[in-house]
Amino acid sequence: MKQLLPRICFFGCGFIAHRHAKILKKLYPRIELTFASREVSEAKQLAEKIKGSDYFSSCEEAAASDSVDIVFITTPHACHAELAVLAAGKKKDIIIEKPVTRTIKELDSIVKAVAKNGVRCTVAENYYYKPIIKKIRKHIEAGIIGEPLFFEVNKTNRDKVGGWRTDKEMMGGGALLEGGVHWVNALVSLAASEPLETIAVKPAVAYDTNIPFEDSLMLFVKFRNGTAGKLLHSWRIPNPLKGVALSKIYGTEGVITFESNGLFCSAHGRKKRISFVNPFDFLGFKAMHRAFVQDYIDGRPWEPSLERISQEMKLVHSAYKSLKSGCFEKI
Repeated sequence: MKQLLPRICFFGCGFIAHRHAKILKKLYPRIELTFASREVSEAKQLAEKIKGSDYFSSCEEAAASDSVDIVFITTPHACHAELAVLAAGKKKDIIIEKPVTRTIKELDSIVKAVAKNGVRCTVAENYYYKPIIKKIRKHIEAGIIGEPLFFEVNKTNRDKVGGWRTDKEMMGGGALLEGGVHWVNALVSLAASEPLETIAVKPAVAYDTNIPFEDSLMLFVKFRNGTAGKLLHSWRIPNPLKGVALSKIYGTEGVITFESNGLFCSAHGRKKRISFVNPFDFLGFKAMHRAFVQDYIDGRPWEPSLERISQEMKLVHSAYKSLKSGCFEKI
């Protein structure tokens, strides 16, 4: 029996929609992709560029269409909750670009709509599918570094940020919420444990920035399995290697060093291992889309689950709360 590919409609037609659509078309040339936007000209233009099946004059029209199985939301996250609730109400499965929402309240509205209408929902978190994460976990589970103790993730770069990302209302937070959720996901995946408490530290040094709330901070996390994690995340700190950085995992018998973006890892402990990943998908986009499509066809739940995403969003917001309290905050 021939497997039927899902018919996917993108809500939002900017850069990230183009990126996801291009990957899906390359992986599945026959997949039906459609596009919807508040600006119909943008939907038409992207449909022509990607060789999509159709375009819609509004998200409401697309959500009501029988020719759409999955809604892929790629607008700024200020619009995610409204559009996800709309799609769920029309019995569409939903994929949402990160970050899932601005607030926990907005995320709760999505969770309720998904449960009420019996649809599936996930977030397009490609870091969850990075091959380096699996390689590192394999080294840890093999006992190469003994018992893991500390997980340290570093990501700094001088990023040029403009448009809605400089709008306080649209953002709902700072760099940790908009970009740092990727690295929070990676940290939780590496620790393979539930985060319990967190505290964040933001420099008190005065300098000009166009990012609402914060462009740099250091985050500390306590996990249920007794390990501790640290994330240094910055859109401000110059990086001559254009985002390339080193992160480490410290254990009782050794250390794993890895390139933060996922290009390679080196384990030195009871054994020595050096691992490289496929340079054409070290960011995990292809693996993620293959999983979404195949899991849809096979009827399996999508990953990461909304429960996992909710956990990480609560971590981010607890970190922001800790900036005000100066104390560890429960997640």
